[in-house]
Amino acid sequence: MSLINRMFICLILVFSTTVKAEMIEGIEPVLKYDEHYHLDHKAIESQYLVVVPEEWTFPSGDQKMRFERALEILPDVMNSERFKLRVLSYINSKGQRAYQKPYLWNNKNEKMTNEEIYSLIMNGDERMRPDTLGEMNINSYVKICTWFERNIRRARWCRGVIGSTNPHSSKWIALNWKFYRNYKSSQMVANLVHEWLHLLGFLHGNENMREEVPYVVGSIAGQVAAELLAEGGIEN
Repeated sequence: MSLINRMFICLILVFSTTVKAEMIEGIEPVLKYDEHYHLDHKAIESQYLVVVPEEWTFPSGDQKMRFERALEILPDVMNSERFKLRVLSYINSKGQRAYQKPYLWNNKNEKMTNEEIYSLIMNGDERMRPDTLGEMNINSYVKICTWFERNIRRARWCRGVIGSTNPHSSKWIALNWKFYRNYKSSQMVANLVHEWLHLLGFLHGNENMREEVPYVVGSIAGQVAAELLAEGGIEN
């Protein structure tokens, strides 16, 4: 195989890995829940997920205050009963209490139930941080694209990707300023949870992504955040 062909294959692999760990604009899950689902507290181990804003940067101004508010509300969201119940009782478009692609990237043969997915989330076993079980570690930075990047070098990412991470090799989450400059705190929560779920091992497929764990659970987190902020009389 020639050097050029090997380089081409490497580029394809890198691109496909990155694509599968992005949140793309316009993919909106339909959140429906099984009204008859009964939460058996005895069958589901009680866990508390500690949110650790480890390292992050964000442009100064009002939006930074909203980002800080998102980080502050995250522990209440992730450890709330309503988040727990909605993750467990979520039903897909077929009326089944199940997620699309309910497995980790390294174990496609082991499909997980909603209960197992919830337990995995609360266990906080990040691939790049195996020594921090029970923690949701936030390492993020905001990417402000230049004209050259928006139009040529990284046009696709800059124009339509809300956030991304490379969970196979990095703990960092890249946030797109195009979206974050206008986002509410609850929308930031939704995206942060989405990207963090990639770090646990949930990646995207090529079919019905709106029913996959990152999109659905991220949207549930955003929904709960909006409710908690409104109930507390706090600006979203």
